[in-house]
Amino acid sequence: MIRIYTFTYDGDAQEAVACVRCARTALPEAVVTVVDDSAAPVPPEARRALVAYGARYRRSSFPRCGNLRGPECVRGIIATLAGGAADGDTVVKIDSDTALLSGGWVREMKHNGLALHAAGYRVPRNPSERSAYGNCYALSGRTARMAAEALECAAIPPLAPEDLTICRAVMDVCGRERVRLDEPWTPRNRSGRWSWWNWDSRTANPEDYARSYDVVSVGNPRPPHVPKSARREVMLALCDARLNPCMPRQSRICPPSTTR
Repeated sequence: MIRIYTFTYDGDAQEAVACVRCARTALPEAVVTVVDDSAAPVPPEARRALVAYGARYRRSSFPRCGNLRGPECVRGIIATLAGGAADGDTVVKIDSDTALLSGGWVREMKHNGLALHAAGYRVPRNPSERSAYGNCYALSGRTARMAAEALECAAIPPLAPEDLTICRAVMDVCGRERVRLDEPWTPRNRSGRWSWWNWDSRTANPEDYARSYDVVSVGNPRPPHVPKSARREVMLALCDARLNPCMPRQSRICPPSTTR
């Protein structure tokens, strides 16, 4: 079974709805659960939309320290991912401002023996070390439970980020050779299948992104004149482009000021 979890709150309610729609499109067989923040829950209309798209809904009470940080948050997230997961399950954590466009790499987790698959990068102070971006990553069910056990008694710094902390725990308990960190798209790595929407481009369009990438985040900084509502609009356009690759849409979601 594939289990997908997205942790959201009132400020990302509309993005969460788009995230669920993308996930259900990419992996219709998956069980999708939205974990809302009890301290700042999404409004009732967003909750109804999430459930209408097929997501399960629940709330968490652990503090999130603004952006999924700190010991209680780290342990709360990994416990959620591990809860109810069988050894052969694949567990996906995705940010509510991220669009999952292809489920192939997630399905492959069942066969490739990986403990964790995510986008990754080199740590600037130690180029031989790599760590994961937390916008979307997949764990085997057994790995999630092992990481939860390891982190239960671990010393976690007060503002430790969830993604780096969980990634390092997985590396410690499973070995680096079972962790795959794909380099995201950059001008030097044009084959990368993970990317961020280019808010500074006049030519960015959903069709190109849907053809080129498996995971796209819209949570990167936007120019001042681009409203936050554009994030949801982009995510829905990406999902539509994935569903109907031959159907042209308006190419400019929100015309920014500079060219890519």
